[in-house]
Amino acid sequence: MPLIEYNDTISLMKAMERVKPPARFLLDTFFPKIDPIVPSSKIMLEYREGRRKLAPFIVKGSKGVNIKRDTSHMEIYAPPMVGPRRVINPEDIEQRSFGETIYSTMTPAQRAAQLQAHDLIDLQDEIINRKNKMAADILTTGKCEIKGFADDGKTELIDVIEFNRWNQKIIPTTKWDQAGATIYSDIKNASEMIQEKTGMIPTLMVCGKNIEQYLINNTEISKWLMIPNRDNLAMMTIAPRYESPAIRRIGLLTSLNLEMYAYNEVYEDDDGQIKSFIGADDVIIGIGGTGRQIHGAVTLLNDAGNSYNTFLGEYVPYYHGDKTNQTISLTMYSRFLLCPTWSDEWATIKAKGE
Repeated sequence: MPLIEYNDTISLMKAMERVKPPARFLLDTFFPKIDPIVPSSKIMLEYREGRRKLAPFIVKGSKGVNIKRDTSHMEIYAPPMVGPRRVINPEDIEQRSFGETIYSTMTPAQRAAQLQAHDLIDLQDEIINRKNKMAADILTTGKCEIKGFADDGKTELIDVIEFNRWNQKIIPTTKWDQAGATIYSDIKNASEMIQEKTGMIPTLMVCGKNIEQYLINNTEISKWLMIPNRDNLAMMTIAPRYESPAIRRIGLLTSLNLEMYAYNEVYEDDDGQIKSFIGADDVIIGIGGTGRQIHGAVTLLNDAGNSYNTFLGEYVPYYHGDKTNQTISLTMYSRFLLCPTWSDEWATIKAKGE
C-alpha cells in the first residue's frame, strides 16, 4: 500500500475516499443520498410538500382549465462548517503508544504516522456523528439549531435550519405508559397522515428505548398477541433481537407494513453529557431512503501561506506543522446540510407528551 503524504491536503482527501465511513443509522436510513459538492458559500435546500389535487370538470367545448403547478420550497443557507482537530506533541510519540509491544522497535516518526492515520478515522467519525445528530434533530423537531463556539469558549446560536411546512408532531391523548393508551391507533393515525399527504406508505418506525416496553405492556396489544390462533388476527409480530449494540429490531407491525426498531445510540454533547440521539419516549414513522446530504466547498490557506485554495469534498483534512512549538495538527473540515425530498414524509409521536 503506498504511503500517504500527511502534509498534503489533496493526498489526504484521496485517502479519505478510500476509507469506508461508519454506519450511522438515522443518517443512512433517512438521508442516504449525497448530492454533488456545491462550489459556493451558499447552499439551497429545496423540498416539496405533498398534495393530492382533483382534475376539474369542464363543460362541452371548453378548452380546459389552467392548473397552477405545485412549486417547491427553497431556503438558502450558508452551510455551517465543522472542524475537529487533533494535535501531536513530541511527548506523544517518544514513548510506547497504545497497543504497541513492550519491546517495540517503532521510531517516533513511525508512531506519528500511525497516530495521524488513526486521527483521520476518528475525526471523520466525529463529523458523521454530527450529521447523525442533525438528522435526529430534523426528524424529531423539523429543524436543527446550529451552535458554534465563541472566543470565550461558550456556545452561541449561529443559525436555525428549519422546514417551516413540517407540522407532523403528534401528542397522544393518553400517554403510552398509562392504562388505556391507544398506541395502535396513534401509530395508525401517523401512518395515514403520511399516506394522505405523500401517496406513499411509510415502512419504518424508529423508537426510543422505552417504546418496546410500552408496546408489550399495552392492554390492547397484549390481547391481540394472546389470541391462540394468530392467523385470526395477525396484526403484529413482536420478536425483539439486537441487530447491533445500538439497534434492536422490535418486530413487524404487519397491518401497517412497519418495521419497528429501537435506536439506542448515544453521543457526548459539547458539555460532556451523554445523551441519546432519539428521546427515550420518541417515535419516528417515515419513508426511508429519500433524504439528501448536501456539502459545500471548503476554502483554506495554502501551504505557502500566501493564497487560498478551494476544495470540493465531503471531508477535507488539513495538516499544519508549527515549528516554533514543535507540534503537528490535523484538522478535518466539512460543510454540510441535510434536506428531505418531501416535508411530509415523516411524523413524530411524543409517547409521553412534551
